[in-house]
Amino acid sequence: MKTENDLKKDMRISVVEGIYAQFCSTLTGVASNFITKTAVLLNATNIQFSLLSAIAQICQFFQLYAVLHNQKVESRKKPCVLFAFWGRLLCLFIGFSFVITNPKVAFLFFLVLLFTSVALQTVSNNMWIAWMSDLIPKRIRGRFFSRRMQIHLVSGFLIGYLFSFFIDMFESTTGSWKHNLLQKMNIIQFFQVNNLPYALTLIFIIGTGLGLYGLTKLYNQGERVIKKSISKDFSIYEPLLNSDFRKLLRFGLWWMFAIGIGSAFWGPFMIKVLKLSLVQMQLYGMIQTIGMLVAFRFWGKLIDKFGNKTVMKICVFIGAINPCLWLFFTETSYSLIWIEAFSSGVMWSGANLVTFNFVLSIAPRGKEQHWSALYSALTGFMMLSTILLSGFLYPSKIVIGNLTLLPEQVLFGLTGIFRLSAEIPLYFVNEPRSIPLRKTIGLVPEYVAAKIIKFKDMVFKVLNI
Repeated sequence: MKTENDLKKDMRISVVEGIYAQFCSTLTGVASNFITKTAVLLNATNIQFSLLSAIAQICQFFQLYAVLHNQKVESRKKPCVLFAFWGRLLCLFIGFSFVITNPKVAFLFFLVLLFTSVALQTVSNNMWIAWMSDLIPKRIRGRFFSRRMQIHLVSGFLIGYLFSFFIDMFESTTGSWKHNLLQKMNIIQFFQVNNLPYALTLIFIIGTGLGLYGLTKLYNQGERVIKKSISKDFSIYEPLLNSDFRKLLRFGLWWMFAIGIGSAFWGPFMIKVLKLSLVQMQLYGMIQTIGMLVAFRFWGKLIDKFGNKTVMKICVFIGAINPCLWLFFTETSYSLIWIEAFSSGVMWSGANLVTFNFVLSIAPRGKEQHWSALYSALTGFMMLSTILLSGFLYPSKIVIGNLTLLPEQVLFGLTGIFRLSAEIPLYFVNEPRSIPLRKTIGLVPEYVAAKIIKFKDMVFKVLNI
């Protein structure tokens, strides 16, 4: 029987281990800016960028394997750590892509390596969710994961910014303060563009090392061992028999279909069209992170008060507006990108919380992992389809009056339209405790007035009035 002190120790280990996992993900993860930069250096085509972006969605299906595996074992710790170990270790060899002289073979090696790494880590992550769900009591689970996520977002930004600055030094232009600094330090001969592949390789080695070290912490974390066996009535498709799950799934499929349109080209567009440096891209990520951190508590309160469905309606609307701003960005005019970054962070924090909570709220007790895995796999497949279609059906540029839309911007406009249309299937999702959006908006003046009164009382109390 675990004591309160044991629980606190396990929670501390989880936070520390998660920091190292975040370091590894920031430097070597498939969505990392460093991976995108590597793909650009490997001269990836539009289709290849789509395939790279599709990896994360394809690998969602491996969650189903994790569910079946967990039905057979009593301990999740050993397989969880083992899958994570091999998944992270493979990232050590990403730099070998630069050694291969044949461009097609180089990118194929890069793609297969990342796919295998992400697949293994996806299995590990699903096992970790089940492990932590048993370990952390439900009464504090929300607060713990929220706080843990906040710490890890900050950690990821800090290490990402540090190494982005390092990479940008290799592309510093003559006369810039970076170039002058390198000259004064007499190390300018090393920081040349042709050495950029070696620098990225070094980053992948460091990221792998940090990730593997984090696993030593994870292995010391406690576990509630629960005897498992596959029941005769167990079916991976069981959630599909539930009408509430099917309605939520219809929305999820539509939403992820919309999200997938053009999603492979945000990073490449920043690098190739807007000419942003990795530090600037990291700054974009930082502002997005700030938006997420600021909004987590706000969305949590709204979900508790008005329900998941109402909050998701707001997120869908914001999510439809954000891509439309990108239609007006050019190499010389993109100042609104920083506002969009904050707005995007606010939106994604709410959308992610709702998705996580919605599935768990309708899943039977003890089957949360199973239902969540099937939902993630099916919606991930839908996003995968539009990611690949965006590459294979890459559009031409469009001229509308004085506005010229590049192919990427055409895709960004389409995703905005389809995101907004996701309000239709969301309308039919069942959530008995949800308060309608129109009523929620009507309560805003009352909410603001209550806050003003509370602030006034606090001021009067401080001034002893």
